[in-house]
Amino acid sequence: MKDAGKSTVAQGVSRRGFLCGLGAAGVALGLSGCAPSEAKKGPEESLSETGASDEECLVADSAGNSPDLSTDITYIPQNEELPIPDEPTPSQTEYSCDVLVVGGGLAGLNAAMAAAKEGKDVILIDKGTPGYSGLSAWPSCTAYYDPERDCDLETWEKAMVLSCFNFANLNWEMLWCEESKEVFDRLTEWGFIESHERGEDTAYYVDGIMFHDDLRGYSQEFAANNRHVIFEKVLKEAGVTILDHMMLIDVIEDAGTCVGGVALHYRSQTPVTIAAKATVLCTGNGVIKPMGYPVGADTFDGIWIGYQHGLPITGMEFDDFHMTTNYAPTNALMHNSWQYLENIWPTGGTVDAKHMTKRAGVEDRVKSYLEGIDILKYNDNTLMDGAEKAATCSRMCSDYLEQKGIEKAESIHDFDEVDDIRKGKWTSPNPKGHVYGAAVGMVTHLCGGVWCGPDDLEGASGLPGMYVAGDGTNGCMVGGPNYGCQRGSTSSFVSLQGYHAGTAAAHYADGVDAPVLPSAEVEQLVAYTLAPTQVTQGFTPNWVREALHGIMAPGWMTIAKNETMLQAGLAQILELKRKASGKMVAQNGHDLRLAHEVEHQLLAMELKVRAGLERKESRGYHYRTDYPFNDDNWLFYITQTKGDDGNPVIEHVDIPEAWKGDLSASHEERYPTFNTPEEYEKYAPKDKK
Repeated sequence: MKDAGKSTVAQGVSRRGFLCGLGAAGVALGLSGCAPSEAKKGPEESLSETGASDEECLVADSAGNSPDLSTDITYIPQNEELPIPDEPTPSQTEYSCDVLVVGGGLAGLNAAMAAAKEGKDVILIDKGTPGYSGLSAWPSCTAYYDPERDCDLETWEKAMVLSCFNFANLNWEMLWCEESKEVFDRLTEWGFIESHERGEDTAYYVDGIMFHDDLRGYSQEFAANNRHVIFEKVLKEAGVTILDHMMLIDVIEDAGTCVGGVALHYRSQTPVTIAAKATVLCTGNGVIKPMGYPVGADTFDGIWIGYQHGLPITGMEFDDFHMTTNYAPTNALMHNSWQYLENIWPTGGTVDAKHMTKRAGVEDRVKSYLEGIDILKYNDNTLMDGAEKAATCSRMCSDYLEQKGIEKAESIHDFDEVDDIRKGKWTSPNPKGHVYGAAVGMVTHLCGGVWCGPDDLEGASGLPGMYVAGDGTNGCMVGGPNYGCQRGSTSSFVSLQGYHAGTAAAHYADGVDAPVLPSAEVEQLVAYTLAPTQVTQGFTPNWVREALHGIMAPGWMTIAKNETMLQAGLAQILELKRKASGKMVAQNGHDLRLAHEVEHQLLAMELKVRAGLERKESRGYHYRTDYPFNDDNWLFYITQTKGDDGNPVIEHVDIPEAWKGDLSASHEERYPTFNTPEEYEKYAPKDKK
């Protein structure tokens, strides 16, 4: 490390003056979260506005020299003064391969392994480390369809139509039923799915009381099996080249095809070029700023890249904001619980097909409704406790199902066979969040991303040579706008989709000559990559992200929307883009990465709000208080494509007729669950309200 953090206070400056100097620098850097930074100020401006004299606010540089008031009265620490270790430039900065996979989660792992199986030279790059990327460190179960235990496919399909509000992509869903067992077996073979008992003969508490489990001891005992180790081991054994801490800035086109791209090794601020015959984006979902939900590396990278290359983006209006707690709002280990971090908890599965049509998702929707009631009651300090909510939910479900003449399942996931391996083993406590907003900006799982068309089963984008797979990158809508009855199948589905995309990319590469990146495009993209390091006046990316988070976090932008609030939010986002896009300052590699991520977040939130304005109905996790009911006139997907002026062009894409359900049925039959308070008020039995 250089002299990071060793800058000394100018001689004679008091502690108050030293802190004042830090405060002034903090404001300039936007670290306070409330002000942009300016690299230079005119000589007429003075730091004395902070309440102290200029002399008191001066801080020396690493050599002990104080700034010269006649030339520069502000102090902004430069790269070499920040407490960041030196990171050498990678020994290799130019690569070429058959298939480039972007993202080291479950989709990326499967894409890389599929391409390697086809005998291709594969490079996988990841912003962090494979296995702990995106949501791959957090799946709690890996389900699969079992024809001997589950209902027939016709019943399953009908249940998906009902539970997904007539939006489910049945092509992908049926392929999942057909191949999900193969996925499960593949993950098991790789060592991803294992189970280790934690009985009384171990050193760990397992009484189910919060914090009693010895999580550290458990993790250490089975450290050799943790997901990162497994991912890396499997990839290396397959001959896949892994480049970690590497962010793909953009892909490059040549003659209308994708031929690779430019990445950033952000630790050393070094651009890296990768020529590839085919590229598979597995970049994950996105959030603005995670508050107690561990998705900090997910920042809509694939959506931004797809949009820049003229591909349609869909599903952005459907929210998946997740829950946090009011007593520990940013503690992911608290309300997500250790069960989502256990290195080797396996994951079994939680899809219960036998009672899907009997339940039709009613119990889940009632629970969501009660959570909405909690929000309304919170300010009155009359929040339901857990027991009251459970009892109320059970009563409401029973009443509704009785009125409909539907037999109630014994439980949400009612397995008759106690030996069903898909049940998994949850042994840790499971505290629940009760406040919305842990993942502001996130799109409903498997819903948003690049739209490849209803018949696609390979993740082939509209750009030849580029494939998309996984949550938040391929907008396939397999779970509809609300994740349907698919609990437990996301991890296996993105694995399946990644494997298909990797296989398709490998076959595409068979007919492609050795890739060559056009020098002019590379030079232009490298300049764009490093541009934030050259900005002398602008905004810190942290400040821009905080401003965007402030726009999107309120419930009227994510939970209960209306025309007025969405229009106001869009106006603020566009103004923030006008002021800050292309004007963010990066003083180190981590800032440089964040500057690009914030650009992606700005675009994604613009698309999100525009889609929310366009869809004038309520459906799934999109609730408009001014249009509070499902409306069959809106049975189409909304796509947004970059126009000639850079602004999104909105289009409506019809859903295949077979996916729409029975259009002649009544509203209650087509939508047997309560999606909004207004629907509950209108359709629930009047004597039970």
